[in-house]
Amino acid sequence: MSGGTRGRYRFADWTLSAITGMAARYVGKCLACGARCADTAEADDAQVWCLKHAGATRHTGYEVSGFQYFNASMTGPGETQSSVPG
Repeated sequence: MSGGTRGRYRFADWTLSAITGMAARYVGKCLACGARCADTAEADDAQVWCLKHAGATRHTGYEVSGFQYFNASMTGPGETQSSVPG
C-alpha cells in the first residue's frame, strides 16, 4: 500500500508544579457504605468525620485520602507553558 501517513515524533520532558494557592485536600470515606465527607484542608477534619460517622452508624472501616492539584509544563527547548487558573 502506498500513500500512507508519515509522522514525526518529538519527545519532550515535562514537570509538575503545585498550583499556587491550592493546598493539599483530604477526604474521609466509609468503606462499609461509601459515604464521604466534603473535602477539607485538614486531615484531622476528615478523621473527625470518620469518627462521627462510626459513632452514628457503628461502621468500622475507613479511608482518608489526600490529593493536590498540579500544573504540567514542558521543559527544555521549545518550551510552552499553560496553567489552570487557581
